[in-house]
Formats: sequence, structure tokens, C-alpha cells
Amino acid sequence: MNNTAANILKILSQSEMSIEDMHLYLKVEKSSILKTITQINDYLVSLNLPVIKKEDDRFNLPLSKDEWKTLFKNFNVLTSEEKIDYLYIKFIANGFLNLEKEKEILDLSRSTILRCFQTVKDMFSKNGSKYEYLHGKGLSLTELSEYDKDLFYKKVMKLFIEEDILVPPLKTLLKSIKKFDTKVRLSQLYPILKFSKISINYFLLSFICSLEVCTELFDGLNLENKKYQNTEKLIGFVELINKYGKDFSPKYKDQLAYFLCAFTSSDNVLEDNVIKKTLSFMNILKEEFGIKFLNTDLEKMLFNKLYLSFFKFENKILKLKNVKFDKTQKILLHKLEAILHENSSDMYLVDKFSIVFVLRRILVEENFKNIKNVLLLFNEVGASDHIVFKKNLTKLVPHINFELEATFFHKKNILTKYEKYDLIISDEKINSEVIVIDFYSSIKVHDIIEKKAFEIGINKLQNLNNTIKFV
Repeated sequence: MNNTAANILKILSQSEMSIEDMHLYLKVEKSSILKTITQINDYLVSLNLPVIKKEDDRFNLPLSKDEWKTLFKNFNVLTSEEKIDYLYIKFIANGFLNLEKEKEILDLSRSTILRCFQTVKDMFSKNGSKYEYLHGKGLSLTELSEYDKDLFYKKVMKLFIEEDILVPPLKTLLKSIKKFDTKVRLSQLYPILKFSKISINYFLLSFICSLEVCTELFDGLNLENKKYQNTEKLIGFVELINKYGKDFSPKYKDQLAYFLCAFTSSDNVLEDNVIKKTLSFMNILKEEFGIKFLNTDLEKMLFNKLYLSFFKFENKILKLKNVKFDKTQKILLHKLEAILHENSSDMYLVDKFSIVFVLRRILVEENFKNIKNVLLLFNEVGASDHIVFKKNLTKLVPHINFELEATFFHKKNILTKYEKYDLIISDEKINSEVIVIDFYSSIKVHDIIEKKAFEIGINKLQNLNNTIKFV
């Protein structure tokens, strides 16, 4: 068992996945992944658990919740990154580290644990933290820099995000540094965030849980801001926190209230370097995708998706789900990957999917107004139905001029002038220019218009002379 085995189990605990996608995530040769899957299956058999199976082109591990617990309870293999994180977190949390004892706990050789600790040592030296050797006892932390405090909370965040799939050493470590039951704490945080109308996600919840750990260890992350003092916003958060978090420590209540004030005010409570990188990359994306108009909601959505994607990749937080790109999404994906490569950046595949989703929405919004004339051909619909349907469409998309005609005249080539129409939709096949639908509904027509707007955006993006049909 090795790093690859640990990462494959981490992936399969969250989603099924093809060998090609595993290769993209793990940066490991496909032959090595297949060999490791065979080794994992042998291990699973020894635990009397179901094995990894391949269905179509995807591998999956069909374990129940209890079976996953059994597996990770017995699986003690840590990745190289996890070994370093373990030593780093434990040293800071306890202020002391005995490498001989940790060698036994992690079942590592002396050379391996010294190699892992050398990375921790280099991090401390670079970040400004200091420690001393106590003869016959171990290592004692004497000074912790602000940078290492920030790095510590990110690494603890990762433990909360992956809490359900942590191997025993990491699970024990997390349990030792938090003074609360995570499920209980989440049940208390949920109404606070809900009644504050804050969008709830695993990233935010993990940050808030990590904030509590940091508050207990070294008084939090300096989130107090005088401009929020005595404001209605701060008072409102304090009331909610006191109501639903009665067992929170006074210091944590204070830190949480100020954090939520800053968070809901879009103040800078995140990492400066990732924010700068995100803003810079957003400008590059706008230029490369020819985005001229971007409404506030989409701009905020794009920023949040990019920020979270960069944050996860830089901190090796592999939170994923199975994704599949269709033909149009692959065009955007390849463009996005080329831009990332040109700017010496990258992100996980699942996060690229989320960015592609936003970019698609942006292209639709930007080119929706370019569709001004739509012809609807009906096979058998009464005149009164025509009028009602047209009124409904006009309410839905008021900028478009809808014209309704009988399919019969076009089938007989009595009416053949289509030049003035941006889109022609019919309930019966006439020619290649017409989009056929099985039945008419205003929502269905709106969906086709959106797809046409996206098609226009893609054609602009690729500078194509002939129209690509995606509808």
C-alpha cells in the first residue's frame, strides 16, 4: 500500500471515476493506478469487504456507510502530504513533538519521519516560527508566526472537510485538537447561518470549525474590526450566536460574530495572495473569452468559484464529485485549460467543471440579446392558442419578436424566406435550418433560445465561419 492507494480510496469514497480521470487527478500512470486497484482489492478481501468494480468505463467501490468506517478504521496508510500535515498540526497544537513517539504511532522508519519533519522544519524557517530541542524529551515550539497560524487553520480546515474519510492517525489528531463534537457544532451553526441568509457550504462550515480550534489555541485570527462595533449587523449576529451557540466560548462567539460581519460585507477576510490571483485571472478570462458585459451576480459567482478552486488546489483539498463534459463544455474546458497553462496555474477537474458552468452561463447572458426575431411553426393549433402562447412568450422574453405561422405553408414552399429570423422552431421537420421539438411550451422555447445564445458565443469564441449546431 502506498500514496496512490490512499488517494484512490479517497477518490472512490466520494465518487465513481474512470481511469482517465484518476490519471488527471493523481498525475500517476494508468498502469500504476490499475496495479494499485488490484492491491486494494486484495486488502478489501482480507477485511471481508466488497471490492472495487468496473462498470462501463468507471470504477466504483460500493460500500455502505458502516463498511467505509470499517475500511478507514483499518487503513493506516497516509500520503506523503498527510504525514507532513500530521507532524505540522500536532507540533503547533501541542507546542511539543517527540519524533520517536510519532514514528511508532505512524509506523514509519526513522529515515521517513526525519524526511517528513525536514519539510516542517523548512516551513517554520521560511515562515518565521521557532523551536528548540530539549535533550532527551523532544522539540518545543518557542515562537509561532502569524503566517504559520494562517497555514495551520487551512490544514485544520482540510481535516474537517475530510473528517468522514480520515485514516485513524488523522482522525485521532483532529479529535485531540477540537473540544466539540462536529455534528453537534454543525447543527448549532446551521440556524445561525440560515437566519443570517448566508449560503451554506462545506468550505464555509469547515472554516468556521477551524476558526474555533484556532481561537482556543491562540486567540483566533485577528478578525475584530472597529467599524462593526455597536452596529445593528454585529448585534444581530451576537443575538443569533448567543441563542443557538450557548456552549460556545466567549472568545469564539466574539471571533465568529466579527467574521460573519466581514464575510457578509464582502470585506477581505480571505487570503490576499489567492484574492489577487483570482482577480488577475478573472480579467484574463474576460479578455480571452471576449466577455464585455458581466452582471454583478455572475461576477460574484465567477470570483467565488475561481477563489475556491485555487484555494483547494494550492492546499491539496481534494473534495470532488463525478463530472462529465458534453461537446460544448469540452470546448470551454480546453480553452480554460490552455489559459491556466499559459498562466502557470491549475485546478482540480471538478472545479474546472464548475468554472465551465459559470462561463457557459456568462456566454448565454451576453449573447441572449443578439436573438431578436424568432419564427415558430405550428402544425395544428387554433388561432386563439397562438395568441395566448405568443403573449406568454413575450412576457418571458420581451426583447424578442415572435412570429407564428402554420407549418403547412413552409412544407409546400409557399413561404420560404428565413433570412430575417435568428431562430426557427417547428413541431415538424421541414429542413436543416429548423429546430424540431415534440411539443410547444414557453419554457421549452426559452431553453432553445438560451442554447442558441450559447451557440453564438461559442462561434464568436472560435471565430467559426459556419454555424455549429448544438441545439
